[in-house]
Amino acid sequence: MLKRSPSNGKLNSLNRRQRKKLRVGEFQELVFEIRIQFGQPMDDATLDTFWDDFIDWVESRHLAVGARSDLMKMDGVISAWGRGSPTEADRQALLDWLQLRSEVASAEAGDFVDGWYGWDAE
Repeated sequence: MLKRSPSNGKLNSLNRRQRKKLRVGEFQELVFEIRIQFGQPMDDATLDTFWDDFIDWVESRHLAVGARSDLMKMDGVISAWGRGSPTEADRQALLDWLQLRSEVASAEAGDFVDGWYGWDAE
């Protein structure tokens, strides 16, 4: 976990270059968690195919994923590729795409959180 984000008082004293470097204020980058439960255990080949399709879809939206999975579930974080944040439309489109997949029993996306300063930062 990175240091806490600057307080509002400190944020007001930072110039644009400093806010950009620290990724705060108008340069804040948000991410969201994704949790996927598969309907049945997958063999390695089926899981690899799912991963390839998933990564292709994520990259087509100019997003990035960091995740871990086993044969029954996948947990991860979705962020923008490069600077910026995914949108609510990206989050909903991902959930819609996952619902169309026969391997997926359930999928849920978490709230947007600060990608640099963590889930506990305000």
